[in-house]
Amino acid sequence: MNSRTEILENLGDYGSADFTVRKDDMFVSCANYDTHVNSHKAIVRNDNDFAIGVVGKNYNPVNHPDAFKTAENVIMLSDLNIDGITRDVGCSHNGARAYATYTLPNHRVNLGREGDDVALTISARNSFDGSWSFVVEVGGYRFICTNLQVFANNFAIHKSKHTSGLNLQRVADKLSEAVIFYDQETELWKEMVDTKITNGDALSIMAHLANAKTVDSHLNHASWAYVSDILDEPDVIRNKTLESLYARWLWNKKSLDSTAWALYNAMTEWATHEFPTRKLSQKNFASIKMDRLDKVRKTLNEKMLPHLDLAA
Repeated sequence: MNSRTEILENLGDYGSADFTVRKDDMFVSCANYDTHVNSHKAIVRNDNDFAIGVVGKNYNPVNHPDAFKTAENVIMLSDLNIDGITRDVGCSHNGARAYATYTLPNHRVNLGREGDDVALTISARNSFDGSWSFVVEVGGYRFICTNLQVFANNFAIHKSKHTSGLNLQRVADKLSEAVIFYDQETELWKEMVDTKITNGDALSIMAHLANAKTVDSHLNHASWAYVSDILDEPDVIRNKTLESLYARWLWNKKSLDSTAWALYNAMTEWATHEFPTRKLSQKNFASIKMDRLDKVRKTLNEKMLPHLDLAA
């Protein structure tokens, strides 16, 4: 049987995030002469000399592989079952942002339907442009649709600007405790499976996620033969995110019934799989996916759980 170290080493390289960076001096060209910028440095990729960020002169960047190895050291020191662990790495903004998601198939629960299993995930994020701190957090992976699931309680195991000075054992102990939070979260998911909701409930909650601010007023002050007709209102029709979310809600409730679980999966499906139409956004899909999942978590806490009287 392989040791925990060997299991993690066998995950291979870090794909698009497997590069290093350096800090270079910056200059401003003006009137045919260059002026040195003392206060800031450029973060430059060593593999292609491409500048991917501007930071204060005292900022010490942490290479993505080093950040992810730190997360893996934490996983190794924990008492989680890591047999069969997999790692998915994503990069965006020319490498300025990257994440690694580790799926632990031996920490899984079934949500009452055949094949509807969700496994524990550990995610790590790192950036060179100041958009993300170094974060290690827990979540879930739904095998049947490959959706990433977010925890409503936003249980971040560790968050800091740097990995230096990190007490690995302390963070590993917190990671071991994450199973408790995972069990609590899966109880919430099971409650969602048993909670029936209407199209109006779903639309109101998804409007919060899509920032469609006038939807609730339509729901409250008009009688609609079909709730979906609200999507054609002049002040709503331009919100393509809401349109996509509602279509995913209709699709998910075919197999999951008109439940909060179907709605939750419509939202995480959108966050995980809705590919952008703009070319620039397509290049940064890894970052967009993480930001969307953060928005789903925010919607859970601010709108969905209180609206449906579900306990986080």
